[in-house]
Order: sequence, then C-alpha cells, then structure tokens
Amino acid sequence: MRFSTVLRWVFHTALVVGGAALLHHLFPPYKWGWDIHDLIYRRLPPQDPDTHIVVVDIGRMDRKALAYLLDRLSEAQPAFIGIDAVFPHPLSPEGDSLWEKALCQAHTRTTVCLAGSLDLTYPLPQAPPQAVSTSRFTHCATQAYANLLLHEPYAPKTVRTYLAYTVAGQDTHYALALQAALAIAPSLHVELPHLPATGPIRYLGNIEHFYYLNGEEVLRDSLPLQWLRGKAVLLGIADPLRQSLEDIFFTPLNPGFLRQTFPDMYGVVIHANIASMFVHRAFYKPIAEAWSYLATGIIYVLLAVLGIGLPHRFHWIAVRLSQIGALWGTVELTLWLGIKGLWFPAEPLIWGILLAGEVSLGSSSSRA
Repeated sequence: MRFSTVLRWVFHTALVVGGAALLHHLFPPYKWGWDIHDLIYRRLPPQDPDTHIVVVDIGRMDRKALAYLLDRLSEAQPAFIGIDAVFPHPLSPEGDSLWEKALCQAHTRTTVCLAGSLDLTYPLPQAPPQAVSTSRFTHCATQAYANLLLHEPYAPKTVRTYLAYTVAGQDTHYALALQAALAIAPSLHVELPHLPATGPIRYLGNIEHFYYLNGEEVLRDSLPLQWLRGKAVLLGIADPLRQSLEDIFFTPLNPGFLRQTFPDMYGVVIHANIASMFVHRAFYKPIAEAWSYLATGIIYVLLAVLGIGLPHRFHWIAVRLSQIGALWGTVELTLWLGIKGLWFPAEPLIWGILLAGEVSLGSSSSRA
C-alpha cells in the first residue's frame, strides 16, 4: 500500500472522528432519540381518559380554604388524597390551625399524602426523602417525594422520564404518583419488584384525560361528591387556561415539536400520568440495544457492497441516498414500535448509519 493512500485514509478517519465529536457536542444523540420518540404522540390514536384519577386545582387557595376543601373531599372517602404542594412556614394562626386539623381529620378517613423531596446530595436511585413542610403539618399525613426528572441542559424543564421509588439503605421510598397508584390498585405491591423503577413516561394526555375539579368551585357547589369514593385525588396547581407559570413543564405532548412553545403540563398532571401508567401497567417495553447494533452491522455490509464496481462519484451518491433512506427507516421503525408500546433505542443505529457511510466512502477513496 502506498504511503499516500495510507495518509489519505488517516486524514479521512481524522475528519470523520472530529466531525462526529463536534456533532455529538452540538447535537447530542441523546436528544435525537428523544425527539424521535416525541413524534410517537403525533401518531397515537385518541386515548381514553382515566376515570380512576381526579385532579383538583388549588392554585389560588389559602390554607383556610384548603382546610375546608380537604374536609369536603375526604368525606367522600376517596382511596387516596395526594397534595402536590409544600407548607414550609407558618403563615397565619387561624389558617395554620384549620389546615393542621383538616389534615388530621382527613387522615382518619383515607390516606392523605403531602409532597416531599429527595435529598439530591445522593445519587437519585439511592436518594432518601426529606420533609419540606413544617412538622406541624406532617405528623398527621404521610409523605412522598414529588421530584420530577428534568432533561437539562438540552431540553430545559422537560419531563420525559419517571423515578417511581428510591432505595436508601434497607428502606424503599415511593414517589407521590406511585403512592396514588398503590392506593387504587393494591395488587401493585406484589408486582412492584418486577416493574421498572425508572424509564420513559408513557403519557396518557393532559388535564382533559382525567377528571378535573376546581377547588374554589367545589367549596361553592353543594353537589355531592360520593363519586370520588375509591378514586385517587391529586391536589395541585392545574389551571386549564395555564394562567400560572408555577410548577408547569414541557412534555412530549407540547404542540411545538422540536421547539418549546408555552409550557404545556402542570406537575400534578404529570403525577397523574405516572400514576395512571402504573395502575394500568402501561409501560414502554424496552428493546435490547443489541438489535440496534445488529441493524448497524447489516447496514454497514450493504453500504460496503454498494462500492463494488462503482466509480467513486456514483458510489458517493449511492451511499448518501442509502443513508437518507436508512435514517428515515429508523425513524419510521421507532415510531411504529412506539405506538405498539415498544421502546426502540434509536441512537446507536443513527450513529451507526452515519459512521458506516463515512467508513464506506473512506474505503472507496483509499482504493481509488
């Protein structure tokens, strides 16, 4: 082999590796995969609402009003009342006293759970929870962490994955959404060790896919609430008009695909989606990455065969067209599998298609 041929091959390889590193830095493949998977929600047929879960908007209510609301809701004996809000400081003697009393009374009728937080000085899967509300309010209610996993820095305030529980030492700590699901479907206790503790959220939909109540209207309305019996009730900020920016996030359901428009989903509704996913065992089933690497190998062989007997110029055109077709096929395959509930790891295959083409063209250039 001539020295010039080797030099060309080394130069081409350096360009490919450098270009790949730059591409990885500017447009990380982690983001490619999520962007592709977000397209699944553009292809899904209409989803039926989950009638097991009720979302209650408490965005503008003070503690006195919350106390009356909690009394009214707990009288209907739902299976679970989760409060996606924190009460770290005393505010007023009357409001605080009424709220404390309401929490204790409601807890005698059903399970009442206040939102806590994880101690983020530990790795997430082993992080213990910590109280974020004053002990005056936590002694009558259970607590569960309400942390949502964000995808920073590539997708600020975007929630795509869940963390259902953490294991700190010998203790297992449940998320607020999982506590709600366990209250509705007690059989989950047995199945939990065999269910994924973390993974992509399989969103059912936004607030319209759950029963919705406005807390202030509940207090003004005298209609009976017996229909809440046996359901999970989640209290939090959930304004259908999205007039509040507090505790609101981006999700794959955002109408601005590949760009973030106005945040589309409140935290309490995300908890409702996670709870619904566990109640119905509607998880994405992961496909092993080995299948992605096998597909990459097949594509590499096909691209290598393309170079046999073709002039370099026509070989370049054939490889580029084949890469475009393979990338399009990867997207369509990922979407088709996603609609079926399967999670295909597209990132390795995307990288494989890009690099296999460059290797094939580099080999052809060396032979020229």
